[in-house]
Amino acid sequence: MVELSAEEVQYVEEPSVEERLSSFFIAPGWEFPLVLRGVEALIGDLVERVKASADAGGPIYPLLVTGAQGVGKSRLLAAFAVELKRAGFSVWYDLDIPRGRYDYIILDDLGALITSWEWQTKVGRLLKKVEILIRNIGRWGYAVAAPRAGDILKNFRDLAKHLWLVSRTELVYEYGARTDCDVVAVYARRVGEEETDEDLRQLFRVRRYCIKWSEFKWYGDPEWRAEYERVQSKRETLVQRWLEELDAQLRGDVPEDGAEAFVRRAYQFAVEELGTATDGVKVLRVLLENPQAAGAAFIKPRISRLEEHRRALEKALEKLEALHGEDAAAVRAALKRLLEEDRVAAVVFAKSELVPGAPRELLGAQVSMYTNPYTRQREHGYAVPLARLVELFIEE
Repeated sequence: MVELSAEEVQYVEEPSVEERLSSFFIAPGWEFPLVLRGVEALIGDLVERVKASADAGGPIYPLLVTGAQGVGKSRLLAAFAVELKRAGFSVWYDLDIPRGRYDYIILDDLGALITSWEWQTKVGRLLKKVEILIRNIGRWGYAVAAPRAGDILKNFRDLAKHLWLVSRTELVYEYGARTDCDVVAVYARRVGEEETDEDLRQLFRVRRYCIKWSEFKWYGDPEWRAEYERVQSKRETLVQRWLEELDAQLRGDVPEDGAEAFVRRAYQFAVEELGTATDGVKVLRVLLENPQAAGAAFIKPRISRLEEHRRALEKALEKLEALHGEDAAAVRAALKRLLEEDRVAAVVFAKSELVPGAPRELLGAQVSMYTNPYTRQREHGYAVPLARLVELFIEE
């Protein structure tokens, strides 16, 4: 265990267990308070800090919360979000970035967000863009949670306050300190890959909080429970999707066009959009009216293939003439507009709702790079004749 130096001991009278965490966590009394505060004080201080920014009209309060998986980042951020809302702020608390402005943005798992977007661009560049974006759409700041990863810290630590959560297990085995706290939350001034003892002494010479989950009053709060479970459910959905992506990538080693799997996923997408998908024509309508959400774009093919694709789509339209109903009429109208604009090819992007992985081939088309018209990023995708998609769902 770490021993207190004589110089440090003189500032401590009958120290409590929390105060005797280690010399790394005990600061000179003339400079910083020795008392460790509880979890309610932590949440209260965070809310007050945002209030102070709003009352003063700025500057914003950006916060980076780091710590090992399972240390409690999500529990704390859900409580922070609930209490900010109760204080009258508009708050976005989720895994993904909002499509609008809020008083405060809270992203529960930055690592999950980046993993979901990692195919769009290099992770480092994307992290920088994420920070710039949320800094500008959160009126009074943002809070993001992340593991202690170098790429994430590099893009956030110089711009945000860094709240580091250290578990009792880490304290015992990493720092040789024993405590009754389940987690110690500490504002970190700096982080290095190879800290010396003196670096750590300086690192922890700041306000500290002793978190005991038995005293976490939000466990019995219905609003906190709803928010926490909503976001955690999204995380589980993401994990399941990543597993499916892995399976799809492994299956990509086997030559197949994947038509059956593609149709099945299109049905799943239509159900998510409408709540139901009774037939192939309805599914085709959903894809034509919601291409961005599905992960597709309708484009003009190379001039050498244009006439071929146009004739194929005209034949598909002739088949559609025999079908009746509102969905069939909407599909015909959408296809005729695309035909008039010569947008008779469909690019289906990899790692989208329709193609969770990145197989070498889809519906007879080889994987290649295309500019996504919605994000302006170069992405992997498959250029398929639009008539091919139509036939898939007419046959259904």
